[in-house]
Amino acid sequence: MFGWIRKGNDARARCLVVLNFSPNVYRNYRVRVPFAGKWHEVFNSDSSHYGGTNVGNVGEVRASEGATPELSLTIPPLAAIFLVPES
Repeated sequence: MFGWIRKGNDARARCLVVLNFSPNVYRNYRVRVPFAGKWHEVFNSDSSHYGGTNVGNVGEVRASEGATPELSLTIPPLAAIFLVPES
């Protein structure tokens, strides 16, 4: 599994990318992010739209409040997901 945040020109213009190279589904996978609040899943390669099994985060997740905001993600098998913070 690999994950990173792609920075943009604006401080909130970020994209979290998570890649899962295993056939396992990971539920409640914790990832630290720079902002609390809603994060929208803008791409999921396991979507039924692409012939996948539709495992994912139902379009959005909420990062916990606190000093180190975290997302609790469902990571689909053999797939990539992209999430962006709500503007």
